[in-house]
Amino acid sequence: MVSTLVSEMPIYQYDCDSCDRRVEIFFRSMKSTAEPRCPDCGNDDLRRVVSRVTHVRSSAERVGRIDLDQELGRLSGGDQGDFARWARKMGNEFDDELGSDFGELADRADAGDDPVERADPGHTLKHRINQAKDKLSESDA
Repeated sequence: MVSTLVSEMPIYQYDCDSCDRRVEIFFRSMKSTAEPRCPDCGNDDLRRVVSRVTHVRSSAERVGRIDLDQELGRLSGGDQGDFARWARKMGNEFDDELGSDFGELADRADAGDDPVERADPGHTLKHRINQAKDKLSESDA
């Protein structure tokens, strides 16, 4: 039913050449898409643009797509500040899926503590990815 609604009532994005804004225009049907007007300035000189598409991934897909080398490559240096920035980014992006505490590790490093996980962040990350994969496969079984 949802796909029918989407196909019958499209929303298109346009760039307005008059007011230089990107606008979204809702049409009641596919047939009524001719001659759109900018809702901000009323101009009909619009260029249709490709809308961004979001693909929602499951936790298993997100964990399976983590590239260990790429994530470790983002760890630019070996000091506590670099580790804290990396751990905070990892926590913001993956703590939900990994069930991890990268955010807490970042806070500890920022506070002057030297977390043992900083000695080998690759081992820590790989271990947490494997734990998450095991947990997700158990819940699927």
